[in-house]
Amino acid sequence: MRRPSLLASATAIVFALVAATASAASPETGTIVNVELGLKASNGLRAQLKTSDDETVTLELRRKDRLVSYEVKGEVTEEGLKVRFGRLGLIDVAFTPTKKLSSTEPSEGCAGEPRTLREGTFTGTIDFTGERNFVRIKASQVEGSMSVISQWQCPEESVSFTRTAGPLALSSRSEGKAASLYAFGRHCSCYFAADVHFKGKARSVFFGVMAERREGMEIVRATAARAGVSAFVVDRTAGTATVRPPLPFRGHATLRRRPGQHPLWRSTIRMPFLGAAPIKPQGPDFVVSLTPSTGFY
Repeated sequence: MRRPSLLASATAIVFALVAATASAASPETGTIVNVELGLKASNGLRAQLKTSDDETVTLELRRKDRLVSYEVKGEVTEEGLKVRFGRLGLIDVAFTPTKKLSSTEPSEGCAGEPRTLREGTFTGTIDFTGERNFVRIKASQVEGSMSVISQWQCPEESVSFTRTAGPLALSSRSEGKAASLYAFGRHCSCYFAADVHFKGKARSVFFGVMAERREGMEIVRATAARAGVSAFVVDRTAGTATVRPPLPFRGHATLRRRPGQHPLWRSTIRMPFLGAAPIKPQGPDFVVSLTPSTGFY
C-alpha cells in the first residue's frame, strides 16, 4: 500500500480537527455536483481546486515541501461554480461539457437519473492572489471535470455491521529509539512534529503546520522534510531528545523530561510557510510531549 505524502498526512490531521467542530451537510435527496480543476499558478507552484459533496471548495497550492489549502463554502451546480476566497480572490465560471467520460445507470430495483462524469471547459473569472503575493492565479478559461451524482431511490435492505478493526498496534514502532515528538501551540493553532523510526528504511521526518479561520475560510499551511536518523536523537528512558530538522526548517531544539514539572523545551527552530510569516515553536505557549513512534511518516 502506498503511503500518503508527508504534506497530505500533516494537513489531514488538521482537517480532522476542523471537521470535528464543524457540521458538514451531505444531501440525502437531489443531486450532488463535484468539480475538479487544474489551475496554472505563478512562482512554480501547483494549484488544484476540488469541491466536496457539501459544496465545500478546496483550493490547494503546493511546492515540493510546502503546501497551503483554503476551504470555503461555494455554489456548485451543473451550470458551473462560484466561490469567493475572502479578499484573496474569486472564481466564477460556467461549465461547457466536451466529453462524457462515464455514465452509470441506477442499480437494479433503484430509480433515478444516471450518474455522469464529464470533462469540459470552465469559462469566466479566475482571479486569486495569495497572502504576501506568494502566488498569482489569473485566467478566463480552464479545463476540468464535473461529476453529477443523482440520488437513487432504492428498496431498503437490512445491513449488518461487524467491527473488525482493533486498537492500533504500536509495539513494532515502539521499540528501541523510535519516537514521536509534538510541540503544540495553544494560541497559534500550530504545531511542530518529528518522528524517527527504524523499521524498513530508517529515517526521521518533520512537520510544521498552522491553521486559521479567516473570512469564512479554513486555511491550513504545512511544511515537511525528511532526513536521516541522526536528525532526531532520542533517549526515551532518560526522556531526552535532540532534533535538527533539515531545510526548509532552520534551527534545532532539545527536550528534557523533568519529574513533576513540564518538560524543558529549548528551541531555535523556524517553521516556514507559504503566504505567512515563519513560526518559532518555543516559549510557554507550546506544550511538548515525547511518545513512542505514532508512525505518521
